[in-house]
Amino acid sequence: MNIQTTTIEVDQSTAAILQTLKAEAEAQGKTLAALLSPLLPTNGVHSSGEITLEEEKQEERPFYETATTEEWLKAFNEWVASHDPNTPVILDDSREAIYGDDGR
Repeated sequence: MNIQTTTIEVDQSTAAILQTLKAEAEAQGKTLAALLSPLLPTNGVHSSGEITLEEEKQEERPFYETATTEEWLKAFNEWVASHDPNTPVILDDSREAIYGDDGR
C-alpha cells in the first residue's frame, strides 16, 4: 500500500481536534481523509461522496490486479526502455562456461 505522509506543525488544541476527528472517522469505518473530504471544494462544489476504509482498500489494489492490457504494455515498454541498451551480453554461453568442466 502506498501511503504518503506529510508532517505539519500545529498547536496542541488543533492536534487534539485532529485526534478526536480521527477517532470519530475510525468509529464510522472511514479514514480521516474520507471524513474531511466533503468539506473541501471540488471545482467550487463540496463533495458529498463518502469513502469507507473498505472502499479505500479496494482503490489501493496492486497494479497487477487492476491493470488493463494497454496499461501492462505501457508499463512493460517503460521497463524495457529503462535498461541501458549498451549492456554487454554474455559472450561465452557454452555449457562448460555455465556449468563448469564436469558437464553437470
